[in-house]
Formats: sequence, structure tokens, C-alpha cells
Amino acid sequence: MLKVILAQHIEPRFLSAPRRKIRNASELALAAGVSQVSASRLVRQLEAEGFLDRHADELELVRVEDLLEEWQAAERRAFKEIPCRWVIPGHGRKQFESALQDYSARQIHQQPAENYRERSSPRVCLGLFAAAEALGVGFVQGVPPVLYVERVKEELIQQLGISQERAIQADVYLRIPSHKESIFRAAVEHKGVLVSDALQVWLDVSNHPSRGKEQADRIRDQVLNPLLSR
Repeated sequence: MLKVILAQHIEPRFLSAPRRKIRNASELALAAGVSQVSASRLVRQLEAEGFLDRHADELELVRVEDLLEEWQAAERRAFKEIPCRWVIPGHGRKQFESALQDYSARQIHQQPAENYRERSSPRVCLGLFAAAEALGVGFVQGVPPVLYVERVKEELIQQLGISQERAIQADVYLRIPSHKESIFRAAVEHKGVLVSDALQVWLDVSNHPSRGKEQADRIRDQVLNPLLSR
């Protein structure tokens, strides 16, 4: 829901979300595809913590950087990560990218389902530094790619050419987010593959030990300045 409120300050190529003025919790619920109860709860919380402009005629956030710092802290524990290795060593990155494109192409043809448990194939989405590179704001090289996955299925593992066995030194990480819809609905498409939105990448890499701060600073300068200066 926060991404829907903030979307009008971020270019569409960096974040997928409705871009319209949101005047109240009812309009937020409709735009974000959530219940009225959830939207009302968020609006009340933002008001109570001083993150909403009380004089605006729409849901206008203030102290955005403070808000995002709290969001960052929550995101650090909002996932489960599984290290994996390439089944065929030496064929790693290109093989992974090709397999991911094939997998994503097959997803387009599956029947839509309201409940993610009913989908035959879980959604996937590039994250962190691999996503930054795909978005054209990459800064860090040589870090194992992270792939957000809705849930882990053996079929997915096989199609990507990876294995969870003896993956002490990971070639790729599968990350299962707690807040799945925030990840997958806001993702943008790049070469047939879903990629985490720029705001999500900024949240994820800011405290990463592999030059995450430098990567976050680049995203801030090239994408988020109109948002974070509010």
C-alpha cells in the first residue's frame, strides 16, 4: 500500500503501481487491491506516527526518509533465504538467465488464480543487485544473484538448473518474502522477467555488506531523490 501512495513520485519503469491521487483509505484499498480494513489500519497508523500531511486533500506522506528507515528495519527479517548452487558448474549466470526467461515465459500462459496456492507455478522476481543491474542502475558486480520466489517447488529448482544440496558457498539465493504482494505486484518487467522495483531494491541493499550503501546511494541519486526529498 505504501508503494501505491509513493508511486506518483517514481518513474513507471522503476515501479509498477497505479498512479493516481489517493484521497482516503477507501481509494487506497481499491488501488492497492486490499481490504478496506487493511487500508484504514495503515492510514490510522501513518496519521498517529506523523507521516501524513494533515492539511493535504489526499494521502500525502511527509518525513518520507524517516518512514523508509523504519521500513528498512522491518524488511531485514521479512524473508527466508535459501542458498543454492549450480547443478552444472561453469554454466552459471547465462544458464540461469536463460532458464529464468523460459520459466517466466511459461508463467504467462498459465491460468490466473486468485489464491497463490492455486497457481501451478510460483511467481519469481529478480532482487537486490541483479535487479539493480536490470533496472539500469547497477553498481556492484560479482555478488550471487537473489531471486524472490513465492514458494519453493522442486519443479522450479530443476528448471533453473540449481540445487539446494551442499550449497555452502551459494551461487544463487532463493528468497521467500513474508509480504509477497508488495514484492510481486510492484515488480517491473525486463526482457520477459520480473524485476524488483527500485524502491524495494533500495530497501534491500542499503545495509548489505557487499557495498550495499554505495548501491543504495546510486538508486537514491538516479531514482528516488524526488521521493526522499519530501
